[in-house]
Amino acid sequence: MSNPFLIKGPALVSFSSGRSSAMMLGKMVEAHGGRLPDDVFVAFANTGRELEPSLRFAHDCATHWGVHIHWLEFVTNLQSVPASERFVEVGYNSASRNGEPFDRLIARKQALPTGLHRWCTEFLKVKVLFDFAESIGLGKPGDFTEVIGLRADEKPRIVRLREDARNEARTLAFPLSTAGIVKGNVFSYWKLQPFDLQLERGFGNCDECPFIGLKARIARAQRRPANCEWWAQHELARGHIFGKEHSVVEVLGFAAASPTLPLNDDHDAECGTWCPSMVA
Repeated sequence: MSNPFLIKGPALVSFSSGRSSAMMLGKMVEAHGGRLPDDVFVAFANTGRELEPSLRFAHDCATHWGVHIHWLEFVTNLQSVPASERFVEVGYNSASRNGEPFDRLIARKQALPTGLHRWCTEFLKVKVLFDFAESIGLGKPGDFTEVIGLRADEKPRIVRLREDARNEARTLAFPLSTAGIVKGNVFSYWKLQPFDLQLERGFGNCDECPFIGLKARIARAQRRPANCEWWAQHELARGHIFGKEHSVVEVLGFAAASPTLPLNDDHDAECGTWCPSMVA
């Protein structure tokens, strides 16, 4: 059986700065003898709402493994401008940390993502990666392999991705799943590494994802209430809520009134895996 981490280019590795996608990248570097092929690119799309430990983790992965990770941020979804102008490439020091890419998308949409329209992952991550691929000459989806860090215990999400008609043109690879890697293997892997993501299990990439369960949102808000401020300000300005049922202010109220809830690592997910058709 061939090594699923030996990825043939042209390919674009979607790096979310979560433990699973980072393990995938580490195994790919190892499989290729310490250096990825020149036509295999790694990109991290920053929404500006990633937690600081996630940003540090992306920087540590690049440093420890000698990998060039392209840090990308949304600028516009206007198709009238070249792909290279629809995003900006930044780095660890210059990356947005107060939601600036997300602000730009909200301004373009004149709306907030909701339970029916979960477009944050689609525009801030997936399409930014597509624009980057086009700008460096990889072409359109289907012209290159998209390498995504979903595990073997996330096969329902993989099935949904493959069966969605909107993804028909995409060429998708899931080396963690192919290798039979599950969540326990990921945590075992990181125990053996000289560095790790400095977040408790149960936190995802985004600081206040409105698309996870209410108890998970409350548990996160109890530990990091300040992370909710940006989201609450947008809800107040728009007169609408993110997500499905509960406003951020309501979540903060529940957090203050409830006993401390445990973090649920069922929601320790790469950004986008809770969304119905897109993964970044």
